[in-house]
Amino acid sequence: MEMKQDMVMKKDGKMLVVRHGEMKPMDMVMVMPNGVKVMMDGTIMMADGTSRMMMDGEAMTLDGEMTTMEDMKETEGNMENKTDEM
Repeated sequence: MEMKQDMVMKKDGKMLVVRHGEMKPMDMVMVMPNGVKVMMDGTIMMADGTSRMMMDGEAMTLDGEMTTMEDMKETEGNMENKTDEM
């Protein structure tokens, strides 16, 4: 499956970055525009200082919104269906 949206995600215990449809291992801490930091081990540090570990299958868009890979598949499928309907 090709991811169309840029994001960071945890898959098979590894943190990955998707940019322009290309998936690469995460190699640096990322700070999102909303102040959320995502560490290379999957730790998410919220802007308020709380933290948690990203679970396998979870993803975060580069604007800092949490989602899952499953949700992304559904969203992309719905977008393709809407394009077909036009």
